Amino acid sequence: MRTVRARELWERLMRATYDVAEPGVIFVDRVNQQNNLAHCESISASNPCGEQMLPPYGACLLGSINLARLVNNPFEGGELDEEQLADLTRTAVRMLDNVIDISRYPLPGQEAEAKAKRRIGLGITGLADALLFCGAAYGSSEAVALTRQWLGIVKREAYRASAGLAAEKGAFPLYDPSMLDRPNLANLDEETRALIGEHGLRNGCLTSIAPTGTTSLLAGNVSSGIEPVFAYSYTRKILQPDGTRREEQVEDCAMRVWRQVRGDAPPPADLFVSAQTLTPSDHLTMQAAAQALVDSSISKTVNCPRTSASARSPTSMLKATILA
Repeated sequence: MRTVRARELWERLMRATYDVAEPGVIFVDRVNQQNNLAHCESISASNPCGEQMLPPYGACLLGSINLARLVNNPFEGGELDEEQLADLTRTAVRMLDNVIDISRYPLPGQEAEAKAKRRIGLGITGLADALLFCGAAYGSSEAVALTRQWLGIVKREAYRASAGLAAEKGAFPLYDPSMLDRPNLANLDEETRALIGEHGLRNGCLTSIAPTGTTSLLAGNVSSGIEPVFAYSYTRKILQPDGTRREEQVEDCAMRVWRQVRGDAPPPADLFVSAQTLTPSDHLTMQAAAQALVDSSISKTVNCPRTSASARSPTSMLKATILA
């Protein structure tokens, strides 16, 4: 062990992140302090993207709800259907829980770990587009309030669904009533806590937010995870069956819907912000708001100027994982 200058260490980490996206930094004491399953495991690492904290032999089981599909009347007083969000959350928890039992595991240790704790990671995608549809610019106070409101529904309904599954099928084998005192459960509403107190939980951890890059493309090129829109139109190189690649123009879902609703009217620049125009603090404000309602973690890219001199200078994409 030795003592090093913090600023010099940080500079080395940031240079390596800019050059090759490695290595990462994990504040593992905070991870274990917040972990629902602290009574039966100690975490020392995460999956490669950082949204799922995992013990030895742990595995990701991730799913995402597309918020953009749930907004009624986009750009015309749009509102997200919160009853549908709650219903989808309950369905998704049941679906992900079933996956644990039907999956085939490469190693016996992985199967034993998955079935002992039944860890799942339900998250969201399309957040930025949903905010646009509701007239809230990513990073604004309105966007923060809506993000908290929507993720609060996901958290509440996920825990209620897991308690309901515990009543139906039994709690996960390593469940302990002391979990009600863990940080993520302590701030649940009393009705949800009472359900958990009566039935336990079917799943040890319930929520995390993954990058959902490919998922967002399959969903109609909605914004991914809790990221802002990266670009409203761009060119992708698509791999063909014969090994060649062709270029294809891709347009973000929100821009496509804007034209359907508003025709040729130019989109307002103060609403249609992107990863290219937002400040690092805008990114972190949104991630911090979301993290308070997620019991594992979030994978998010924070676009930072290479120098502080100009927001137009080359950007680094810094993976940020914030624990509460």
